[in-house]
Amino acid sequence: MTDLLNIGAQATQLYKSALTTVSNNIANLNTEGYSRQSLDISANTMIPIGNTYLGTGSTLNQITRAYNGFVETNLRDTSSDLYNQQPVIDYGNRVIDIFGSPTSGLTSALDRFYEASATLSTDPASVPQRNIFLTEAESLASSFQSLSGHLDDIDQESQLDINLQLSTLNNLTQQLVEVNAQLDRKPSLDQQPPELLDQRDNLLRELSELVKIDVNERASGGVEVRLDSSAGTVLVNQLTSATFTASFSANDPGATKIFANVHGSSSETLSVTGGLLGGLINFRGQILAPAVTDLDSLAVTVNAEINAIQTTGVDLNGERGTALFEIDPNIGGAAGFNIILTDPSKVAAAGLLRITKGDANTGSASLDYLTIPTGAATPAVTLTYDDVAGTFTDSSGGLHIPDVNGLFSVGAITFELQGVPSTGDTFEIGLNTNAAGDNRNMALMVQLQNKSVMPNGNSISAGYAEIVNGAGNRVSLAMISQDAMQAIYDQAIQAKGMVSGVNLDQEASDLIRFQQAYQASAQIIQTASELFDAILAVR
Repeated sequence: MTDLLNIGAQATQLYKSALTTVSNNIANLNTEGYSRQSLDISANTMIPIGNTYLGTGSTLNQITRAYNGFVETNLRDTSSDLYNQQPVIDYGNRVIDIFGSPTSGLTSALDRFYEASATLSTDPASVPQRNIFLTEAESLASSFQSLSGHLDDIDQESQLDINLQLSTLNNLTQQLVEVNAQLDRKPSLDQQPPELLDQRDNLLRELSELVKIDVNERASGGVEVRLDSSAGTVLVNQLTSATFTASFSANDPGATKIFANVHGSSSETLSVTGGLLGGLINFRGQILAPAVTDLDSLAVTVNAEINAIQTTGVDLNGERGTALFEIDPNIGGAAGFNIILTDPSKVAAAGLLRITKGDANTGSASLDYLTIPTGAATPAVTLTYDDVAGTFTDSSGGLHIPDVNGLFSVGAITFELQGVPSTGDTFEIGLNTNAAGDNRNMALMVQLQNKSVMPNGNSISAGYAEIVNGAGNRVSLAMISQDAMQAIYDQAIQAKGMVSGVNLDQEASDLIRFQQAYQASAQIIQTASELFDAILAVR
């Protein structure tokens, strides 16, 4: 009877634990990171009775959790890949919105500037039109500064975001060290509480959302974690964790450095890939830095090209034009792009030179000049032609020989001869004074709209569009990657759910099964008690 009572008592305790475990599974149905628990039951050693053996019941060895290391690793890796795309998309779209904005973007400012130039070219002496031209020039300068300021804001925000994520990373690694310490108190994995192992895996998944990690599990269930791969920088070892900080360059948003302090020694790590941190670094290097660099280069080109036209023309006062814009050398780039011309009469709408044919000329020749190089001196000479030598002699005795196309130079300026000159024909070249109605220089400003001035042969507007398209293409690639990674991540979540998730149908079935087993175990005890009473009643 004693054996029967022992078997019944053990069974009731076992199935009481089973009911508790099933109830716990049901209660944690929606608990994030919870792994379904089950009982590991084994039969007790049988005892020999004569020529046979009798069972002695069963024993609860341990409560285990449903876990698959491969599935867990796959979930961490796909999570890291998925989260890696989000900063590129979020911050990249902000850059695109800024560049494409009708108010802060450069396209509308350039269009208005060219339109004001075209309007002024139709009436170059008009002071109101000159004022409008200067207003739009000022708006263009403000647009460059505004764009640069917005990019700087995004630069600062992404820096704060990186520091925030690093702070989270440092906090998670410290928590993992504490979990490791608890796990290492027991020598083997099968002795660990399931909740503690769930806590470990949740921390590892949170880490993988920040960075790509490589995990090595010890016999106790404690883990060593490295960045990126088994050769990467140590995140967590048995006793300690690394502390991470970031360093940024004031002049280069792409120069983001992450430093790891391990055992008191700090050094730069190149192992930060994947996750939110990797995505932030990718955004700064692949979108923000090129956008800043290209915008600064565009500002330099616009400044050079417009000033080249402005300084090779004549203003309303009959004086050679001065620069319209400047780039502050203490600031540089788009942020330092300023308008410095405020007097409308100083707008150089007229061509720089006036060429006057001599009254006594008998030939059919005419003389004109081509585009004047920036900084070229204003010539003040009279050219006399000799048809025997086929040369022009200037007033200082210099000789100028037209080529087969009628081209020759005086100083740095190229002139074009058309028609046939006669000996003694003269052409007086000098500053184009009293040229209020001349629009030659302003026409060059209008033509700048379609002129190939960028290093790759684009116009200014096309160069700006290329900056926007470059950022847009990178964001589009990130969105395509995110869609692909989302599908893979969803599959990983589903796989983990199949292994570790709580299935209510299964739990309900187990609940009924264990309830019946518990009741049957109690019946064993009752039966043993009745048999024992019956024996005692025998006299």
